[in-house]
Amino acid sequence: MLESDLAFPHNYEIEEFGGLPGTGTLKVPLIYFPPPKDRPEHNGEWLKVKAKSGKTWVGVFAFGFGSRTGVISTPEPNTVCVISKGGGYLVNAESPELWQEVRACPVIDFRLLPEHELLVFCDFTGLAAYGSNGLVWRSPRVCWDDLKITNVTSETIEGTGYDPTNSFKKEMRFAVDLKTGRSLIPPPVSTDGKAAWQK
Repeated sequence: MLESDLAFPHNYEIEEFGGLPGTGTLKVPLIYFPPPKDRPEHNGEWLKVKAKSGKTWVGVFAFGFGSRTGVISTPEPNTVCVISKGGGYLVNAESPELWQEVRACPVIDFRLLPEHELLVFCDFTGLAAYGSNGLVWRSPRVCWDDLKITNVTSETIEGTGYDPTNSFKKEMRFAVDLKTGRSLIPPPVSTDGKAAWQK
């Protein structure tokens, strides 16, 4: 099911698109994200995008290896974010050749933070924040696995993750600085003093 969160102002319209008609051709450009390497097409989420200027195209966004699928507005009003079964894509609706993959894979959760002009994504072990000019920060690894955002304050993003070293709760807390992505809680360390997951 296609989620939709368009809390940021945006200059485009998005609708689900069923696929190629019986004729095998479209009246608008068909664009694959990312461009296929070994074949002319790939499986993905089909969406019709209409920019403010009226420019219209159909995008096929390659499936990732997660479960979330949705359309999200971003701090840049011409840029739409598409999540396709965990694969994340940021695409300029007016100029779809201007696109990038989200630096969190698979995207398992996201938060729109209009008051901070940020869109934050997370994968299993870290977070990435985007602003109107693209990537703002990428956090270091903050847990072993199964990251969950539980709280956003005016200064931090907080949550939990799986901790195999904790025999009681199997859980650890994390907190990152909202402006920089810096971890505010030291990682667990091994006997040599390095972060346990750097081994």
